[in-house]
Amino acid sequence: MNFRPWLRLFRAPNLATAAGDAMAGGATFAIAAGSAAAHGGFAASGPVFFPLVRASLCAGAAELFLYMAGLADNDLADEIADRASGKSRPLADGALRRRDVVAARAACFALAAAAGLVGAMPGFWWAAFATLAACILAYNRAKEKLPGLGVLLMGLCRGLGVALGALAAVSTLVMPGERDFNAQDGLLFSAHFALSLCVATTAYTSAVTRLGLREESAAAPLRRRRYLPALFPLFPMALPIALVIQFAVARVPGTNFKNYAPLVGPVVLALCASLAWTRAVRPLGKPHGPAERGRAVGRAIGGLLWMQTSFLIFGLAAPGTPLVVFPIYAALCHALRFAFRSIPGS
Repeated sequence: MNFRPWLRLFRAPNLATAAGDAMAGGATFAIAAGSAAAHGGFAASGPVFFPLVRASLCAGAAELFLYMAGLADNDLADEIADRASGKSRPLADGALRRRDVVAARAACFALAAAAGLVGAMPGFWWAAFATLAACILAYNRAKEKLPGLGVLLMGLCRGLGVALGALAAVSTLVMPGERDFNAQDGLLFSAHFALSLCVATTAYTSAVTRLGLREESAAAPLRRRRYLPALFPLFPMALPIALVIQFAVARVPGTNFKNYAPLVGPVVLALCASLAWTRAVRPLGKPHGPAERGRAVGRAIGGLLWMQTSFLIFGLAAPGTPLVVFPIYAALCHALRFAFRSIPGS
């Protein structure tokens, strides 16, 4: 059996980023979980860390299958237009049959829901799940007629993926009767960080989507403002850095800069994401064609993977938390993207 058409359908290089949003959303709450467990501020069934990892993995799997369902739905919705424009898509060029892609779409939606059931997700998680599925279907039908709305919807799809991971992680934390101030402060910090991560992911993905608009007819050079989205990956990092500076200026008792050493890695990787966007759009300042634009979109999506990695290793900052699963997952994503580099990703 030839699997290459299926790898093309599901944009294999981009699959590496699909579950990363939810995983990163769960990783942000690892700090609150670790801090709370250390102070006795949260209770959980067994160690708090492993339920958190399990919830993040299930949320990541749900997002991955929703993403795959959305890609199948995209090619089904655009089959006629892709065939007319000569676009290299497996459904349009006959490499896959329509009924097979319809079945794959249904299977992916079913597997996404199954991941939520395995994770025993609460009601508010399912509300976010349903909203994400609706945004995916709406995007595939609005992106051509209403390109501005399509750009926003695609950004929201990624931002809601982060929310899936964050909400899944929250569901593993149980508040006891006596609440610890430090634990509450840690949870509030993680909530603010997760929100800023949602906003940054939405903004960056919208920028990537806008870059890919009318990719097949790209020609005119882009202006200098094309570099502005390079700032988006740095936005969530501003909060922890500002808190460290605040603690230092206020000379909070017990503050030790060694406690904030884990922030160095995430900040460096966020800078890598910014550089990835800059490198992607630099050649577009002069007249270019669809091939150059397609390569730029693929590189910009790679920046999203660096952005996710910066949030994933942020989970290691949790005191005493063995969350090495997050950076291992990030390394695997980079390896998969490299392995499938010959498959079109945009």
